Amino acid sequence: MRILVLHGPNLNLFGRREPHIYGTMTLAEINKKLQSLAKELKVQLAVVQSNHEGDLLDFLHKHMDSAAGAILNPAGLTQH
Repeated sequence: MRILVLHGPNLNLFGRREPHIYGTMTLAEINKKLQSLAKELKVQLAVVQSNHEGDLLDFLHKHMDSAAGAILNPAGLTQH
């Protein structure tokens, strides 16, 4: 089974941006933990982060026929 993981705008700043609020774990560390859990569950992940909504949609469209589902961590996409 393949799952898409899409990280939205500004999540590339995890560990640097306001660590007193968001913590010190980087996005690379989060993705490493996700990959470790996926391996344990025998699931394949396709992971992307972008600060551009269109890039995330392009990734989703490109891989939607080969994935069982998707997880969206929207971050800045939730801001108006």
